[in-house]
Amino acid sequence: MIKKEGTTLGLTVSGGTDKDGKPRVSNLRQGGIAARSDQLDVGDYIKSVNGINLTKFRHDEIISLLKNVGERVVLEVEYELPPASVQGSGVIFRTVEVTLHKEGNTFGFVIRGGAHDVRNKSRPIVITCVRPGGPADREGTIKPGDRLLSVDGIRLVGTSHNEAMGILKQCGQEATLLIEYDVSVMDSVTTASGPLLVEVTKTAGSALGVALSTSMCCSKQVIVIDKIKSASIGDRCGALHIGDHILSIDGTSMEYCTLAEATQFLANTSDSVKLEILPHHQTRLALKGPEHEEEEEEEEEEEEEEEEEEEEEEEEEEEEEEEEEEEEEEEEEEEEEEEEEEEETGQPFV
Repeated sequence: MIKKEGTTLGLTVSGGTDKDGKPRVSNLRQGGIAARSDQLDVGDYIKSVNGINLTKFRHDEIISLLKNVGERVVLEVEYELPPASVQGSGVIFRTVEVTLHKEGNTFGFVIRGGAHDVRNKSRPIVITCVRPGGPADREGTIKPGDRLLSVDGIRLVGTSHNEAMGILKQCGQEATLLIEYDVSVMDSVTTASGPLLVEVTKTAGSALGVALSTSMCCSKQVIVIDKIKSASIGDRCGALHIGDHILSIDGTSMEYCTLAEATQFLANTSDSVKLEILPHHQTRLALKGPEHEEEEEEEEEEEEEEEEEEEEEEEEEEEEEEEEEEEEEEEEEEEEEEEEEEEETGQPFV
């Protein structure tokens, strides 16, 4: 990192020989040099500053060293490995492409992990922090915990942390990143037999990533989910699906709401939203009226009649096939008899 004389790196360090634990980054000032470098994260341990080992330094000595280190600062850090993501019954993985533009030669996120000589220390390249106000944060798709699979088509699977950092620095001002993210599997939604109340947590001001539309059901207009943006909060939560009916938003019924009103209700939610939904696989069953039941009975009767007609046709075809087979057998027997007669007389039939 490069800093001008008289300025600070914009980080807070805890620890030292007179404090509990190793020197550790406890805070990064938003907009500071350290934060904008996208190389440090809260919780990182500082092993050395410009080659000076901090093992035996007191807290005040570490602070003094960081203040008077000069314009060029090289920090050697170590960090705790991010937990390995496991795709199981409760989580599935999806991917999305994200195009970002650099600012100050970074995209506004910190990566950790990568291939390691010690096998159990190898991890995918994981995004551990998305800097507030940076390119990735403004674009909105990438979240901490996502895995970075490739940069402009260059695969990062099996690369070390340093190699991945090099690829990110060397790519152009605009790059397309392939991101892998987790989607929760909600068994309660897939097995639901009626309406469900779903609470989705999000940061205030962020979008849910859901587009609404209207549809007609039982001669009534209903609010339905028309689209879900990939890797959005609505996608990641796993509870919402295209075609779901929105019955209420934060306790307000959508029965008599226009599409514009429903969209506004959804946009005005703060750090969480409670949605009463009728899952898409239940919409046809749960919202049927008596007329629809009669129609369904008529449809079933028609289907039964069609099946009976098909069975009769199949039986007739089978009978015809049997008759044809019997006729063919009789003809073969007659031919054999004629051949035998010819063999006896020595003359063909005319």
